[in-house]
Amino acid sequence: MNAGSQPGRDRSAVAAARCLDYKFATVQKALREALAPLGGMAAFVKPGERIALKPNVLAPSTPAQAIVTHPAVVAAVAVEVKEAGASPIVVESPGVGVVHVRPVIERSFRKVGYVEIAKRYGFELSLDTAWESVSAPQAVLAKRLEVMTPILQADGVINLPKLKTHMFMTLSAATKNLFGVIPGLNKAAHHARLNDPHRFAHMLLDLAYYVNPRLNVVDAVLGMEGDGPGTAGTPRQIGALLAGADVVMVDVACCRLIGMDPSAVPTLVAARGRHLWSGHPATVETLGVPIADLFVEDFVMPGRLRGIGVGPPGLLEEPVRRMLRRFNRWPVPKAGRCTMCGACEQGCPVEAISLDESAEVAKVDDELCIRCYCCHEVCPEAAIDLEYSWMGALMHRLKLV
Repeated sequence: MNAGSQPGRDRSAVAAARCLDYKFATVQKALREALAPLGGMAAFVKPGERIALKPNVLAPSTPAQAIVTHPAVVAAVAVEVKEAGASPIVVESPGVGVVHVRPVIERSFRKVGYVEIAKRYGFELSLDTAWESVSAPQAVLAKRLEVMTPILQADGVINLPKLKTHMFMTLSAATKNLFGVIPGLNKAAHHARLNDPHRFAHMLLDLAYYVNPRLNVVDAVLGMEGDGPGTAGTPRQIGALLAGADVVMVDVACCRLIGMDPSAVPTLVAARGRHLWSGHPATVETLGVPIADLFVEDFVMPGRLRGIGVGPPGLLEEPVRRMLRRFNRWPVPKAGRCTMCGACEQGCPVEAISLDESAEVAKVDDELCIRCYCCHEVCPEAAIDLEYSWMGALMHRLKLV
């Protein structure tokens, strides 16, 4: 993989354009406006190269649900790559707890509309399920990573995230989207090993800078607010495309766009600790359309999930940390909505969920649950609520944790 070999541009620059709908002509125009201050697509790809496009395909869903990167955005980027003389190929491994096999990938691509639009605009969808364990010697935490072979074989990667809230990591955008290059059930293994958001954030940064996408184009036309990133979140019109070379700078710009505090985003806290950005969001402004002109008021943030906050880990002894864990929300499957489909059981990285035929809903073992909320993320029926105990609710209301 030669992801970082684009011509010399300011990798910290982020550009934005207004994009109010998903008509292809609208998206293509906005994409070109966003890329123009960065040098256009030719600044990121070269003729003859094979470029992997990495969208967000969390789960088979319709574009109107705002769970996946819209097919029009994928198509617009693919067309720009082709016009720059390169060959685009869409590469993705859907969801957590989902087996990385061809029928699953193919079904997901078809459901979200990628198969149809790939035929229309002439680009390839990868159904290759091969992956490799690679060494990441420059990593802070994750020195070995499992990465899909089509990503490793590409000359470069363009990251195509959807702007969404995230119940575990607060923000799902450029950095978080690259978790999808880890195939299938390997994702669940990372959740199991790194069940603290701080450690998980460092793994995500290690992975993002290993993949080193040449360009990140964020689908923020229709984003997701509330209890994202899955079916429990709420679609929200934002009306923008953002583009930039550095995942951290792009994520800071996303925070500014929706009024999210970067200090509540574990990856940005970890990135600040690594000196990857200053920690002052006002210093990240957008070329093209200013952030202030695109700002979305009253964007609904995810519920406060981490009672001990997102400051540096290691400040509390483990017994105290375990006690405070009781004040976090825990997943509660709901009768009437839960269909016992088994998605949560398959998605749980620590096997804390079981299905009992005699029960109406899936059962969660609170002692085993690590509060990663993968079950909430992958539930196709939005049947798993995240709830506080009465004591946890009181402590949060009084801002004691």
